[in-house]
Amino acid sequence: MTHVRIITPIITKGFRDAEAIDALAPDGVVLSQVTLERGPASVESAVDEVLAGPGVVDAACRAEADGVDAVVIDCMLDPALEAAREAVSIPVIGCGEAGITKAAEFGRFSVVTVLQRQEHAFQRLAAGLSLSARLASVVGIGMSVLALEKSREDAISATVEAGRLARDRDGAGSIVFGCTGMLGYGADTADALGWPASRVIDPLENAVAAAVQAVRAGQKPDKERFPFPERKPVSGFDAWKDLDGIMRPI
Repeated sequence: MTHVRIITPIITKGFRDAEAIDALAPDGVVLSQVTLERGPASVESAVDEVLAGPGVVDAACRAEADGVDAVVIDCMLDPALEAAREAVSIPVIGCGEAGITKAAEFGRFSVVTVLQRQEHAFQRLAAGLSLSARLASVVGIGMSVLALEKSREDAISATVEAGRLARDRDGAGSIVFGCTGMLGYGADTADALGWPASRVIDPLENAVAAAVQAVRAGQKPDKERFPFPERKPVSGFDAWKDLDGIMRPI
């Protein structure tokens, strides 16, 4: 049985519905999900990414210690993705990296996200994946992460409208949601756009599938590219200790 741990890099309890998480699990896969004890309420900026980072790395190490086969960072901004890959020897999948890569398989694509301020972050992520030429646009719906579930119908309506702009104005042939809080918006959006469901990428569902594929293919982090951190003292993070040159949770 493959075990994938979803790390939701925020402190907001109840953000994830257990039934929605279970519904993402393919046959033969167990999903577990954790939030952070310290960090931001949501991740919408570079500051939020930094604040989430220590908790993400800690949670990845705890997952490996628990015998988990792979972890997914449940955020399209991929906070601490490379750091987590340095810290563990199991696959670490970033929703942003995996989602943009998947959307680009259809040619020109757009990111439909929560806030327009994230445009630069997604441009940078696409550039890092050598996919800038395929990124048609980044379109914000003008709602915060935490407002998505509180105003779900309004959020889906705004997402559909943003998808139409991406398709008609920007020439996108697919979209990827720029926030994993849009989980479950895919079917309504694809139907409204007249697209097959495969052209609307739900990043958390996609990342879980990528994690399962990585485990079954025997993939591990490339330790030449993501070597374990050097041995050194660390102060201020009670959950950590220095053990054999690798920072591990107590």
